[in-house]
Amino acid sequence: MLTLQNFETQVNSTILERGKRYYNQQAISWLEETEDNVWQAQVEGTDTYEVALTLTNKHEIAACSCDCPYEGHICKHLVAVFFAVRAETQKPTGKQQKKKAERNLFKNLLQRISLKEYQDFIQQYAARHKDFKTEFELYFADKDERIDVGKKYEELLQKLIRKHSDHGFVDYRATVGLSKEVEKLLGSGHDFISRNNFSDAFALARVVLKEMLEVQMGCDDSAGNIGGTLYEAVELIEAIATSDTAAPALKEQLFSFLKTELSNKEYFDYGDFGYELLSVFENLALQLHKPEEFIGYLDAQSARLTGQYDDYQREFLQKQKIEFLAATGKSEEAAALVQQHLDIVEVRQQEVEKALSKKDYVAAKKLINEGIRIAEDKDHPGTVATWQKELLRIAVLEKDTDTVRRYTKQFAFDRWFSDEYYTQWKATFSEQEWKGVIEKYIADTTKEITRAWKENKNKFWRPPHPPLLQTLAPIYVQEHYWDRLLALVQQEDNLTTLKYHTYLASRYPTELMRLYLPAFEQAGQEANGRSAYADLAQKMKKVMQDIPEGKEKIMAVARSLKEQYPRRPAMVEELDKILK
Repeated sequence: MLTLQNFETQVNSTILERGKRYYNQQAISWLEETEDNVWQAQVEGTDTYEVALTLTNKHEIAACSCDCPYEGHICKHLVAVFFAVRAETQKPTGKQQKKKAERNLFKNLLQRISLKEYQDFIQQYAARHKDFKTEFELYFADKDERIDVGKKYEELLQKLIRKHSDHGFVDYRATVGLSKEVEKLLGSGHDFISRNNFSDAFALARVVLKEMLEVQMGCDDSAGNIGGTLYEAVELIEAIATSDTAAPALKEQLFSFLKTELSNKEYFDYGDFGYELLSVFENLALQLHKPEEFIGYLDAQSARLTGQYDDYQREFLQKQKIEFLAATGKSEEAAALVQQHLDIVEVRQQEVEKALSKKDYVAAKKLINEGIRIAEDKDHPGTVATWQKELLRIAVLEKDTDTVRRYTKQFAFDRWFSDEYYTQWKATFSEQEWKGVIEKYIADTTKEITRAWKENKNKFWRPPHPPLLQTLAPIYVQEHYWDRLLALVQQEDNLTTLKYHTYLASRYPTELMRLYLPAFEQAGQEANGRSAYADLAQKMKKVMQDIPEGKEKIMAVARSLKEQYPRRPAMVEELDKILK
């Protein structure tokens, strides 16, 4: 548990030092215990950052936060406040009581001031602070219907965007500050909901959604800050749509708003906001008994998605329509639509699952084979493989050994080696049968790789021997053919063979050392940069640990490299780590 007494031992040393420097340089411009054990502070840095700290009675840090862009848990601004709060809490009891009395003074004043005094102060303060006036009007907007909440939020948000933009562009760093300020606004939206003021919450969410989407389309949001703010706006809209106490008339407005906004492809192209909002839209359609309008929207959108890269969204809308029809009791229409859209993998997969649940393997295989044909026509090899794995699943259920063997063999060596499918392939043979099968595969593979190697020897660069290691090594590992693996490894002259070090080091230490020593020398000569030197030193250290009898020879190579390249201080430093 992090406390005011032990944080110096719990926090990263670099962050601790920077935070202590901030504290000593009096970078904390404001610090106050606003409630018992709740501290608020402002820390001056690149910007002014808001820090909050909640303690237990035993000075344990129950919660802490800072609105700076640091992505870790404890930043230097928090550390500075830890130092400051610890100093405050260690003051004599009399001073602490005085502070508490000062805090209570403010609360007492609020209770003693007359209504007219309140009003006079608010008028004077609002005249000097325009932002306060806007915030005040927005907070109490439900008290006066003349206040155009949407327009005021639009003006406020545009002002924030201008503040954080440079000629209309919001760069990577500015997205942090902008998103934090907008998220504070969205927080007030949830306050509105807690007071059953859904109208103002909707006005705020609507403005944030539209304005921040515009920002998202023209900013550097590689950190995802603006996207995160948009998701929070979607959450606020969802909170309104799913509330039992929001008025039906307001939900009608929200339904119409979403119907219009979701015709904008940008919500789908710049994130998943469109899909999240579509779920809210569907929920409202069910609540308001407007299924036909929702279906009409899906049809209209699908008809407009005719572009080369619109397949995903178009298919998503069709799947949504099928699910919606089924959910609203229109099972016959849903079934007819399924038959029209069996070219969609997920739709066909659902039909396959239905057939399998009935153990109708013939129907399931027919659906799958048609899916394979469609995928091949579209040149989607990944989808073909997915369907073939479904055929393998059925073959296992049917105990169709020939089909199981065909597909497990295929997937064992498809793109990269799969020990799962290899083991499944092997399990279909007896031990005696397997020896003949795997030896034939090794012989055929060796013959084919060697043929291709000879055929292309004059066309482009080729290794001095057929490149068998990558293909055959996984088999040799599975079958424990260590002598054959060693023979392939010995053909190589570089350190890529360390991939197989674990299997061979204890069995063939002398043979490996004959390979490693010149390879270390060559790697040192070719290395360039600190990371390459560190990698080389780490590999040398690993071999020294696993083959102790080769330690002196490896250190001799390290000394030789130091002598050859004395002007590479980074290399010398990394090699010294193993020499010492």
